[in-house]
Amino acid sequence: MRLIVENRFALLGLVAIALAALFGVAFATRSMGADAGAAAPAFEQVPVESALRVCPAPVGGDRESELSTYTPVGGTGGGTLSAGPDIEGAPPMGETGEAGRPWTQDVTDVERPTVVRAEGAMAAGLEAVQTTVGEDDPYVAQVRCIEPGVSTWFAAPGENGLEKLRVHVANVDGTAATVNVDVYTPDGPLVGEETRGVPVDAHGEAVIDLTGLVDGVDTAVVHVRTNVGRVAAALFAENTETGADWVAPTQAPAERLAIPGVPGGGGGRQLIVAATGEEAVTADVRVYTTEGELDHEGFTGLSIPPGASMPLSLQDALGRQEATIVVEADGPVVAGVATARSGGRDTAYAAAADPLEGTVDGRGILPAAPDGVSTRLLLGAPEGAATVVVTAVAEDGERGERQTVQVEAGHTTTADLETPDGAHVLMVEVAEDSGPVYAARVLSDGSGDKRVTATLPVLPAPAEVLLPPVQDTLTGVVP
Repeated sequence: MRLIVENRFALLGLVAIALAALFGVAFATRSMGADAGAAAPAFEQVPVESALRVCPAPVGGDRESELSTYTPVGGTGGGTLSAGPDIEGAPPMGETGEAGRPWTQDVTDVERPTVVRAEGAMAAGLEAVQTTVGEDDPYVAQVRCIEPGVSTWFAAPGENGLEKLRVHVANVDGTAATVNVDVYTPDGPLVGEETRGVPVDAHGEAVIDLTGLVDGVDTAVVHVRTNVGRVAAALFAENTETGADWVAPTQAPAERLAIPGVPGGGGGRQLIVAATGEEAVTADVRVYTTEGELDHEGFTGLSIPPGASMPLSLQDALGRQEATIVVEADGPVVAGVATARSGGRDTAYAAAADPLEGTVDGRGILPAAPDGVSTRLLLGAPEGAATVVVTAVAEDGERGERQTVQVEAGHTTTADLETPDGAHVLMVEVAEDSGPVYAARVLSDGSGDKRVTATLPVLPAPAEVLLPPVQDTLTGVVP
């Protein structure tokens, strides 16, 4: 036995034999006890028990910023929710939130990213949004507080008065991260020293200025990715002193993308599409308005070069209508919509998003917007008729009556809702027999020529997740 132990090759052989025997016994035992004709094990539905969201530090002067969160009542109660600066050991700001009641916090003077942490029942269905409004002149911007990740995509505007385009990244983990930024323009990919190997310390942040890199280009698709670690990434586009907003993250490259929440009104609206692979892509664009699908010859057979983006003006076809845009391509693409109103003084950005559908992903949350800002809920049903149930939740947690909204197949509908006075939450749920719904919230401030808007997709906020079964795999035997 001593000789075997001292011989590392013999020892390795013994380990391999033992593992093979263990795996064989497990397989044989399962085979003898299982019915060959039995149905495959089903996914297990379990509650979400932990959530982490990161909000970028507010940008600009002459404004007020507010962080709003909401968690619907679920589970057995309990749990915690708190928000604080991304500084290790820093105390939380404000009081801890509670499930079923809107929670808001003034973050006007915050200079670091804010980290929202939830545990237990407070994590199930959590949504968090940061909204900024002007103190003197009309101005509104909103950004969804996101989970840290290794890859985030944005579809951004180009020249049209663009003054600054900056990527804000935050690393909330205890180890350093390294970030690369890829930029796809009509002339192909752009690379600069400032976009490669950007170090972000543990609990640190970085701002990557893309302004000089995209100077003179019509459109830019931006991909923020990490080589090491993970970060929460946000993109801020500034056209003029009032024409600035966060660009919502859009979906990763796919052959079919749906973009909800394209606001109506005058001004330009531009679709941004990029083929990020090594092959050219042909795409068709379908536009669904309150009147149904538009028929426009310029929306089919779009040829997108490999590794490049391209703009497509929607204004002539859309007029002043609100819309949901669907892009279908023969290869993976990234897409978004940039809008400009009042001669470029106001901008807003719509992004591709997952639909609300099914029992797990059938609910979205719109946290409270600041007082004085109006909210419109845009619902698109490009794939079939849909039924949506909306419930308003007042500041004290009292729920209003459930309001049903019908959306015709191939249409976009603005929900006509009764809402309480003051700040309130909207819970958006699809009915069991409903088709998928692509939803977005459009915030507005001011009126007439001074009216400004911001749009944000309503993403699924699951209170439960599906865990797949594991069987007949080596990982089921060896950790």
